[in-house]
Amino acid sequence: MSVIGGVLAILGGGAVLSSTVRRQDEWVPASRLLDLPEHEPTPVTLTMRRLDGFREVIDRRTIFLVKTGESDVAAFNATCTHLGCLVTWDAGGQVFKCPCHGGVYDRTGAVKEGPPPAPLAKVATRVEDNRVFVQA
Repeated sequence: MSVIGGVLAILGGGAVLSSTVRRQDEWVPASRLLDLPEHEPTPVTLTMRRLDGFREVIDRRTIFLVKTGESDVAAFNATCTHLGCLVTWDAGGQVFKCPCHGGVYDRTGAVKEGPPPAPLAKVATRVEDNRVFVQA
């Protein structure tokens, strides 16, 4: 019996690790550089396909892209770190706001007020041929 359990643990662990390693190296196109205004967070919804066992699953994730220089772009996950609601950009107040529990983040993703325990997660970006890619 313990042999069967060991084999299942190895197979299950290998599947988890292989999918994690594969996704860390995956870059997804997010926007054209020319479509991003300077220093203004722009929401982008990414659609990614992945295999879940034998099924193909479509994941959607919202991020904010911020053009910080001629070819420099920062990206933040739009998920509030408190309970997972989606934040929005308030252009008038120049802050990200969570509509659920009053969380407020500054333009760098740092917590300004409310219950969020951590800043907005940063997302790795790269620019190639005027296209912005983010790490999946």
